[in-house]
Amino acid sequence: MTSIPVIDISPYLDGTDKQGVAKQIGDACTSIGFFMVNGHGIPLELLKSVQSEATGFFDLSLDEKQVCKAPFGLGYMGQGTENVAATLEEGSTLQDQKESLNLTLPVREEIWPKNPSQLRSVCQTYYESVQKLASQLMRLFALALELDEHFFDDKVNRPYTTLRLLNYPESVIQKEASSTEIRNAEHTDYGTLTILWSPDSRGLQAQSRQNEWIDVIAPENHFIINIGDLMMNWTNDKWISTLHRVIPGNTRRMSIPFFHNPNPDAIIECICNNENPKYEPMLAKAHLEMKVSKALGQEEKMD
Repeated sequence: MTSIPVIDISPYLDGTDKQGVAKQIGDACTSIGFFMVNGHGIPLELLKSVQSEATGFFDLSLDEKQVCKAPFGLGYMGQGTENVAATLEEGSTLQDQKESLNLTLPVREEIWPKNPSQLRSVCQTYYESVQKLASQLMRLFALALELDEHFFDDKVNRPYTTLRLLNYPESVIQKEASSTEIRNAEHTDYGTLTILWSPDSRGLQAQSRQNEWIDVIAPENHFIINIGDLMMNWTNDKWISTLHRVIPGNTRRMSIPFFHNPNPDAIIECICNNENPKYEPMLAKAHLEMKVSKALGQEEKMD
């Protein structure tokens, strides 16, 4: 595979061809674990408004940004705070060259900044829209796995979710993308799925089953979707939680990923289809706490 599949999900949303959309998603999750979606119904104007407010926040002084800080990687995190490579490689000393604002619902004063003045309202509207899309994708996942459409409903009806606003400042391009200056090191995501929007996704790469790096370049009105570790575990490795990274570039880059995880108390048990399970049942909360702790280099607990 040399490109990321593009899937129009509108036939699922309007009910005209649910199974057809589900099959495309199942094929994509089996082959590479990444796909793009259009026909999602979220206005491009809203996406651009989120980007505009995020830009305004990151252009504030460091003192103003650091007012919004909280445990478990929430609120503002500056450059070099996070090392996602450490979630896969013990002892990694990489430092991700990005800063982030990490939001959850409901709105919390210590996490959600008051400036720019429209950031809260715009990001909350977007958060609610993309959270609904995640629920729709989980039902598509169930159909793709030949399960009842509502199989995951009671496992994700109180999901732990995070909206991250990411800013990658200009950087000097290195010869090797694996250098310590990488913008976001090779990693897999932790939960069920990630919904990413970026006005310019160049620099994002996903690794194929043949260990080749594929550029993920999405049209402006498309979302990039990838599955995470818990979904791979749930499917007993039928689907792939794919390695991906953001390589250096000489221009500023921004992206807005939404991370979806199961209910914290959900037990993730392999859907085996008469195969031996490859994983012991695991508590979703414990898995997420372990991953966040490794990325931040200290023990972190979910509130």
